[in-house]
Amino acid sequence: MQQIDYKKVFSKLSHIKALSHDQKFDQIVQNLITHTLNNVSGKNPKNESEVELKIKEVYGISIRNSIITSNLDKLLDKEEITRDATTREYFVTQAVSIKLKQRLVDASDLEKNVQLQWFEEIKIFITDISEEGLNKLWNLLKIYLSHVFEQHGIQTLNFLNPNITINEDDQKNLVVIVESILEENGNPFTKEILISSINQFIINADEIRANYISQLADATFTSFALTSDAETVNFLHKRYNNLRLFLDTNFIFGILDLHKNSEDASAREILDEVKKNRLPFKLMYHPETLAEFKRAFDARALFIRAAKWTRETSRVAILVDGLSPLEELFHKQNIENETDPAVFLEKYEHVDLILKDLGLIEYNPRQISENELVDIETDVDAYQKFYEEVKNRKTKSFSGFKHDVVALREVRSLNPKKTKFLESNAFFISSDFILAKFERIYYKRNWEINYVVNPSVFLQLIRPFIENDYSANKRFIDTFSIPEFRSFEIDYSTTRSKALQIINDNYHATSFETKVNILRDQVLLDKLEKANDDYDKQAEIIESHIAIENQILVQKNEEVLQNIKSVKIEKEILETKKIRAEQNIKNFKKENESLQTEKTLAIEEVSSKNTEIESLNSKLAETAKDLERQRLENKFLKDLDEWKNKKDDYIKSHLNNKRLDYISASKYCIRPSVVLLCGSMLTPVIVRYYSELKTYIESNGYSEINLVILIIILAMLAGWELLFRTYLADKDKVKMGLHWIGTFGLSDNKKKILKPYEQVFENDFNLIHTKPELPK
Repeated sequence: MQQIDYKKVFSKLSHIKALSHDQKFDQIVQNLITHTLNNVSGKNPKNESEVELKIKEVYGISIRNSIITSNLDKLLDKEEITRDATTREYFVTQAVSIKLKQRLVDASDLEKNVQLQWFEEIKIFITDISEEGLNKLWNLLKIYLSHVFEQHGIQTLNFLNPNITINEDDQKNLVVIVESILEENGNPFTKEILISSINQFIINADEIRANYISQLADATFTSFALTSDAETVNFLHKRYNNLRLFLDTNFIFGILDLHKNSEDASAREILDEVKKNRLPFKLMYHPETLAEFKRAFDARALFIRAAKWTRETSRVAILVDGLSPLEELFHKQNIENETDPAVFLEKYEHVDLILKDLGLIEYNPRQISENELVDIETDVDAYQKFYEEVKNRKTKSFSGFKHDVVALREVRSLNPKKTKFLESNAFFISSDFILAKFERIYYKRNWEINYVVNPSVFLQLIRPFIENDYSANKRFIDTFSIPEFRSFEIDYSTTRSKALQIINDNYHATSFETKVNILRDQVLLDKLEKANDDYDKQAEIIESHIAIENQILVQKNEEVLQNIKSVKIEKEILETKKIRAEQNIKNFKKENESLQTEKTLAIEEVSSKNTEIESLNSKLAETAKDLERQRLENKFLKDLDEWKNKKDDYIKSHLNNKRLDYISASKYCIRPSVVLLCGSMLTPVIVRYYSELKTYIESNGYSEINLVILIIILAMLAGWELLFRTYLADKDKVKMGLHWIGTFGLSDNKKKILKPYEQVFENDFNLIHTKPELPK
């Protein structure tokens, strides 16, 4: 994006917003020209090239000379600018100058009011923040918006102009952007505080702030669009053609309000805007997407069906957080009114009918050939490898990989090659940034556009054609909020669901605080995660943890009782001392005896303290031994996981090599088999009909010797191939090739051939790598 200086653009973004809001492309260009002319210091520009340079100097935007020329002519026709007959300089009229200045004053006042209102909200949850701290927070917020809007604008424009190069810096995760901003500015706040402050600004925006933020995002896109090619300008002047929008699984979850992030939540916004503004889109979903949704839904519904939930357990679930949206929705409803899981889930049993009522169409896919099935299998394998290289990724099943590839290939098949955006037939709406990146690297050619579209990007693309009320603006800007921040990388939602079920079924009497602590304890969740599908093992772990918690409570209770006892003893000692003091006054003669008694009591107290210290030292030594034992156990578990991962990689790699051997062998035996078969079949036919063939050949002017030569050649070829297969060919290789050809390209048959090798490779691995053992 060398045609734009975005730092300068963002510094003037409120100006561009004021000049461009609710205006068409040419009007925006004309507003920029008039405002530039109105703020020139020194001589005014005399021609189109000088106007272009002045706009770049003021706003950091390079607009093509042809666009400048046409709009200067229009401004002259409308008498909003004039040109000096002598100097040939351009000037704005007085009326236009006054109007532009008022717009900029209004924009500046609006930004100041938005800033002050946000400061008041920040003071509520950061009570001790100073004015300096508030100003630093505002600057960090503006830097964040600058990064996010720039990234959003480039990604959106890329769909209109595929020749734009998107760098890695233009595809950063929002949390990564926050981390880099803090690092570059000396970390004046913690990451959690900055994220909370940014989300406070976006998620809690009222109508004025929502309009302010959405217009800044629109102005950013406008700024990038001004630098682009004629295709982008054409898009801003026209409306969409009829489009088929294929919706990803996360989009369907968003429509049903079962979403977890702001990108999925934008699904409802797209659906509403398409209906409200009668946009020419057909919202569709692939059958594989519906199947993927049902698999994901059933996996979560399984935890809900697994028990009869008490209201207390539901309160624990909501307090802990970290469950799936479906489970949270159920537990919220169960707190208010005890709910039967079957009744709650019943409404989702016919999700296809729900989607149909919402106006979504189930797509009827084309017939897939056997060759394309092989290509799909290859693409799924490539996608899986690509996905596993991404850090902080979510777990995805094989069926999930296959769904993404099948749906994306279907969308791409509906678009002809070298398709421009306005000529496209279909897109895949998905918030899966890994899939979008895979498409760009694996499928996309230099002259192609992307067909995986992020929901927030799609919202930006349709905003020129919809009515932007508060609801539309609010849901649009929510996509720039930062997703829930997790302090650890592993997703324990499934493990937490299972633990919640075990607690609900078996530990009614356990205290509320203990239940909450169990579901928040990362170390315990890690142990439960490793036990995974072993219900009894997980129950044993939880029971052990509860026993420890109870033991701690007993110890605390004993300590309290001991403290009460000590207080009573101290009170008695004080009482004794009081009586002794009174007695000493009465009887001075007994003072020496009393002092001796106090001395004895002091010695006993010292002795008691020494005994207590020795007991504490003994407990400390036992604790050290327990920690060492736990360290060895943790090291064993880590080594065992690494050993298992290496074994899986070893088997997978060797199976792939064996598969390649079979493919090579199949190619090796095709020619001799075909030649031998043809020779052995044609020779007896020629011998059987020798007389007829002889008559036929002689009738065409050939002699009998030609037929004899043909028979000899066929016999020699058959004999040679027989000799080759018998003595010269690699029999094992031929045998392997025949077996592989015998699978007829079916995946199940190929798997059966390769299945016996898994155990062989596993045994080989076990011989090479010794399985870790837990130290005794």
